[in-house]
Amino acid sequence: MLFRFHFDTTLLLSAAVVAAVSVTRPSTAQTPPPVTPPPASSAPLPPLPPGSPNNQPQPGYPAQQPSTPPTSGYQQPPPGYQQPPPGYQQPPPGYQQPPPPGYQQAPPGYQQPPPGYQQPAYGQPGYGYYAQPPLPPPPKRAELQWSIRFNLFDLLFGRATAEIEYAFAGPLSLSLGPQYIFADPRQDRNSGITASGSGIYAELGVWVEGRPLRGYFLKGHVGYASITFHGDNMDVSVPETKVGVMFGSQSIYGGWFTLSGGFGVAYDTQSKESSINGRDTRTQQALPNLTIPASGLFGNGWDLLSQIGIGGSF
Repeated sequence: MLFRFHFDTTLLLSAAVVAAVSVTRPSTAQTPPPVTPPPASSAPLPPLPPGSPNNQPQPGYPAQQPSTPPTSGYQQPPPGYQQPPPGYQQPPPGYQQPPPPGYQQAPPGYQQPPPGYQQPAYGQPGYGYYAQPPLPPPPKRAELQWSIRFNLFDLLFGRATAEIEYAFAGPLSLSLGPQYIFADPRQDRNSGITASGSGIYAELGVWVEGRPLRGYFLKGHVGYASITFHGDNMDVSVPETKVGVMFGSQSIYGGWFTLSGGFGVAYDTQSKESSINGRDTRTQQALPNLTIPASGLFGNGWDLLSQIGIGGSF
């Protein structure tokens, strides 16, 4: 009996399980057809839920549109447009850009000149509103007028010479040179013959560079000297009158210190020989009628003019 009861119970449970499975799982004949998307003319589908993965549209759903559509008249920004920096504030309506530094406001009533208008040049007749006053003339450069020098080169020929020069007109100058003669190349001390005297000369100079007492010069020379030769109980006067020309230059240092130099030639119009009595200084024997040569390098009246002078100019 017990075995039969157990068999019947098992059979009933199996039938119940088969019936439940048949109800929950429909047969193949009852499977519904696949869902197809509605045509374009049908009503739009609802937007994709925000919680979908990667916010990607699912099959059958259109791409999600922005929540706020662009306003009418919106234009695409041009190439090169840069996003304003953080914190930038849009200026209020009616805001005007301030003028650049140094900008001057136009006077009241100012009118913009028409196209093609050219600004008149300063100083034109009838243009005086913005006329610029003429520039003052450049300062005149200071020119030298006086020069005082001492000729060192004349000391070699027994003469102490000072020169005073004055620029009287443009590049022209006039020099005066007083001389003290304490020796002469023609004297002979072994024969007891010495010389002394004085002289003076004048020179008219032309300064080649146009500035007086500066640069190169060309001077005409005229001089007179009276030389007295002293012999044995007699004196002989030998005059000189020289006419010549000299070329040289003069430099100024420190605004006043002067260095001058030049060479030239001159001719003595009174060049001639003279005789004088002398005495031998060793034996004390008288030497009558000694000859004083004529002036000049070769005894023909032609001589050299020389100048190496130092001094000051102002």
